Amino acid sequence: MTLISALLGIAIDRLLTQLHEYRRYDRFLEYFDWARARLHGGVWDSIGGLLLILLPVWLLVGLLQVLVHDWLFGLLGLLFYVAIFVYCLGPRDLSADVGTWCEVSDSSDHELRQRAAGRLLREQSAAAEPNACARQLSEAVLLEASDRLFGVLFWFVLLGPLGAVMYRSASVLYYRPQDEGELENNISWLYAVMLWLPARLSALSFALSGHFDSALEGWRQAHQEPPAGAAGSERVLRLTGRGALGEDDEVLGADAASPVKAALRLVWRALTVWLVVLSLLVLAGWLG
Repeated sequence: MTLISALLGIAIDRLLTQLHEYRRYDRFLEYFDWARARLHGGVWDSIGGLLLILLPVWLLVGLLQVLVHDWLFGLLGLLFYVAIFVYCLGPRDLSADVGTWCEVSDSSDHELRQRAAGRLLREQSAAAEPNACARQLSEAVLLEASDRLFGVLFWFVLLGPLGAVMYRSASVLYYRPQDEGELENNISWLYAVMLWLPARLSALSFALSGHFDSALEGWRQAHQEPPAGAAGSERVLRLTGRGALGEDDEVLGADAASPVKAALRLVWRALTVWLVVLSLLVLAGWLG
């Protein structure tokens, strides 16, 4: 069921793009803020307190996953799996964000270009120099693919809908505006743990889908110092992905949109690698 659910979910996500506007996590954040208003300080700022706050959400999804698995000969379970998987992707569509940038990449309107770049850079400013901007945005596509797609897919395959919800809840908390404090450090730690393995598998799939030797050199460079935390995983993705894309004139050319399009093509090739591997595992009987 896992592979079928993932394939259906990816197809639905690509075909029914109008569903993207319904991917909102406001209710989850409202619950988290409500719980934090009542449970704060002391043990509640520790990693144990953070997990206890998240536990009701995770338990609810886990219980539903078990209860509906075999209803109506598995049909209801399949619908539940697909719905949760699609809901945890994104939240925005990566192809749409890349398309928005490509449409305005040659515009003379600096503010318009910055807004389009901010969709990929999480509202950060794009570099002014063309080649630096091209590299920055192409790397951002790979980083966003890891968070929007591959991280969810990895945990979904491992734990089903529960895994997808666990990853997305950690990601949503990590990327919301935060103040410095013990709780925020523990949120960063939780996200780093959830990101560690899928980020490296994503980097490996980029290497297999692009310039392997250059990607391997980027991997070595990223590990010259032990990558720590989420920033370390992002460094592995960034340097390995940069190598997989190549940094010659073919990628960093006169067309500002070409490097970003190349990064998106690399993402789809890497996704194909993931799905082929999953299919082989299913055929080998390693997955249910």
